Amino acid sequence: MESNWRWLLFTSLSCFSIYWTVNLILWFPWSISTLLGMTLMLTVAPVIWAFGIIQCLKKYRGQNIIYGAILTSLIYISLAAVTDYIFFGLIRNAMKDLYHPTTLYGYLFLISLPFLLVLIFPKLLRKKEDIERQDFMRYSIMGILSLLMIVLIIKLNITVQ
Repeated sequence: MESNWRWLLFTSLSCFSIYWTVNLILWFPWSISTLLGMTLMLTVAPVIWAFGIIQCLKKYRGQNIIYGAILTSLIYISLAAVTDYIFFGLIRNAMKDLYHPTTLYGYLFLISLPFLLVLIFPKLLRKKEDIERQDFMRYSIMGILSLLMIVLIIKLNITVQ
């Protein structure tokens, strides 16, 4: 039972961390050019999201990896929707920028990604890993630093010339 809670916490923390890290990575390119931002969002961001989801699925201890994919999908989409509201609504005060068809496509991608990874990398996901203390530390530090940096960049209106 304790390992289930550890996995749920780890998966939630990885989503939090990846969300803010991806937003930080995309912020300046998107500020320079919408096309550049979209290009990176469609090329770099999926790789980062996939890496995080693979880490979660490798640490899932249940017998059926599909259940792990379902849980990961639910956790990631729930947290992405909440953090989107925080990012667009509370931090940027730009709710009008949030609900576009591209946002919904992104949500569908995030929902389907764990299942795609189970299909593409079944052997990799059979190699189970334990959740270590440093896993929590790594994701915590990365997520908190990314969140703080993106908030400072937006609130201080830091731009690239």
